[in-house]
Amino acid sequence: MRRSERRELLERVIELAEAVRSKGLDPFDVRVREFFQKLRELLPMLRSYEELFLDAQAVLGLSDVIQHQEEWVKHRSSVLYLDPLLIMLKVQALDSQELAEIFLRVWKPVVEVEVLSPGGLREALDYWTELSPLSERAKELEGGGKGVSAIGERELERWGVLEREEFEKLLEKTRRELERTCGKEGKVSYWEFVKGPSYEQTVKRAWMVSFLVSYGYADLELDPLEEEITIRIRGERGQPEEVKSLPIAITKEWWRGRYAGRSGRAAA
Repeated sequence: MRRSERRELLERVIELAEAVRSKGLDPFDVRVREFFQKLRELLPMLRSYEELFLDAQAVLGLSDVIQHQEEWVKHRSSVLYLDPLLIMLKVQALDSQELAEIFLRVWKPVVEVEVLSPGGLREALDYWTELSPLSERAKELEGGGKGVSAIGERELERWGVLEREEFEKLLEKTRRELERTCGKEGKVSYWEFVKGPSYEQTVKRAWMVSFLVSYGYADLELDPLEEEITIRIRGERGQPEEVKSLPIAITKEWWRGRYAGRSGRAAA
């Protein structure tokens, strides 16, 4: 072994002993037996006073590590410390019957009782007492209920309710427009696609997109972290990839805030 290698080994042992003493290194992480064996083999090779001095420091350092190990054992014994490894070995040695008995001795279940308060009982009684008889409620349903009346053709046109043929034409037109907008990427931002020149047009485009998704022409992808909705076009019509409901609210105030430059955010 060269002189530089001998010196490196001695200095390493000294540094480890110093780390245990001043830096709190676990004394059992130092392989004391192995290092003493190497020092024993190294002793006949030492020639200079400097090497002998380093060897003496290394031996004293390892002795100090042994002292720290002794103190560590005494301390843990005085506080009745249980090493996790010992606990794991103890648990592994127990059979299922013993484990079950220990579990029953230490198990303290949490019991919860749900009851209806007197106030809740009074509220329920008042509801059923004030409720109209079933015969009267049936008459209201047969009569169509209050505030219900027929809607004329002009009202249907104003609300954008179309006949079947016109609806299919509009749906096909929206599908072709979606394909062009998606392009090679095959996807587009939901809010960018449904954006219209007016609030009514925006709602109408969103309405048509819902049918494209329901009919299997497209899919919606929601990114919960970014709060972004993406429309992904499908190569051909088929069943939606996942049956799910994604309610999207478009209020007039929100539309003004997003598309007309006023404050507001989406609630989707």
